Amino acid sequence: MKREKNPACRNVLIYSNRVSDYEYSPSHPFKPARARMMLELLNRYSLFDRNESIIKEPEALKEKHLFYFHTYDYIQVLKKCDRGAYKERWPMHGLGTSDNPVFKGVYDYSVKSAGGTLTGAELILGNRARMVFNPLGGFHHAMRDRAEGFCYINDLVIAIIHLVNSGKRVAYVDIDVHHGDGVQEAFYDMNSVLTISIHESGYTLFPGSGFEYETGEGEGRGYNVNIPLLNYSDDEVYLYAFNKIVPKLLEKFKPDVIVAQLGADAHRTDPLANLNITSNAYGEVVKTINEFAPFIIATGGGGYNPNKAASMWALAWANLTGQKPEDLYAGAVGGMMYGPEKDAGSLYDEPFVLKGTFKDQCMDYAKKIVEYHKNNTFHFHF
Repeated sequence: MKREKNPACRNVLIYSNRVSDYEYSPSHPFKPARARMMLELLNRYSLFDRNESIIKEPEALKEKHLFYFHTYDYIQVLKKCDRGAYKERWPMHGLGTSDNPVFKGVYDYSVKSAGGTLTGAELILGNRARMVFNPLGGFHHAMRDRAEGFCYINDLVIAIIHLVNSGKRVAYVDIDVHHGDGVQEAFYDMNSVLTISIHESGYTLFPGSGFEYETGEGEGRGYNVNIPLLNYSDDEVYLYAFNKIVPKLLEKFKPDVIVAQLGADAHRTDPLANLNITSNAYGEVVKTINEFAPFIIATGGGGYNPNKAASMWALAWANLTGQKPEDLYAGAVGGMMYGPEKDAGSLYDEPFVLKGTFKDQCMDYAKKIVEYHKNNTFHFHF
C-alpha cells in the first residue's frame, strides 16, 4: 500500500526554542536541545523546503487532554513540582528520582513538549498536514499515575486517544531501543489500535518488558506486538525481524494514521543501550513505515548521543518528506571536519556487520521471534 501525495497538505515540524532550552539537570542524559540541533541540520542539508514545510510551536496540553490517560492526583502533584521544590512523598509518583528529577518549570516543559504531539493530531484531523514531526515528544514510558524513564506525560497515548475518539484507526510503531511500556499499558485490551514495538530485549535493558508473548488481552489479543532483539544485534538482524513482521501487519490493519516513535537510541554509539544499529537500517525502517501511512505523526524519544540523535532525526525527516540530504558545506573550511563536527555532519554511517558467534545467536533469536508471531499473532489478523 503506497500513499498518495495530497498537494493541499504540508509537512510540519513542531519546535520551540523555549522548550528545547529546558534541561533536566546538567548531568542528565536526556537533552531537549537535540531538537534544536536537528533543525540546524535540516537547514544545513537543505531539507526544510519552506514551500512544502512549516514550523509550528507546540500548544500546551489542556487538563481535559491530560486526563485522557493520567490520573487527577498525579497531574496535581506534577503541577506542584513546577516550582522546582522537592517533597518526600513525590517519589510515589516517580518524581524526584535520578531518572525523573524535579526541576523548575517541569510541568510547563511537560505539557508543551507533549502538547506538540497532540498539536500534530489536530493538524492531521483538520487535513492541514500529511506529516508532523515532534522531536520534543515521544515519552512512551510515562504511566497513568507516575513518571518513568525520563517521561512525565505520555504524549503518544494522549494523541492516539484523541485520534481514536475522532473515529480514526491508528497504528503505533515504536523503534526506540527501549520497549514502549506506557503505550502498551494504555491499549493492551483494544483492537482499534495496533501497537508495535521493536527494541532490545527486556532481559538486558530497561524497562524489563516487551516480550513476544505480551500480545494483548480480550479484544486486544494479537493487537499488541513486541519484537525483542538480543543485545549486539546489527542492521541485518534488525531489518530481518522488522521486515518479516511489521509491513504485513500494517498492510492488513490499514491504519488511517500511523503514530511513530522514532527514538534514535538503537544506534550503536548510544551510551545507554546495546544494539549495533546504524543510521542506514534506521532510515530504511522509517521509509517503510512511511509507505503505509496515509497520515503520520512522528516523534523523537530516546537518543543519548545528542549529535547522532539529531542526525538520525534529520535523516528521518528526509525520508518522511521524500528528500535526499545534500551537505553543501562539508569540508568548506580547510577541507576537513574534526571531532564532534564530523559526527554531527554525517547523516549516513559506514556499514557495520557483526560477525562470529554473537551474530549467529542474534539472528537465531530474531528468527525465533518471527516464527512466534507467524504462529500466534498473525492468527488474529490473517
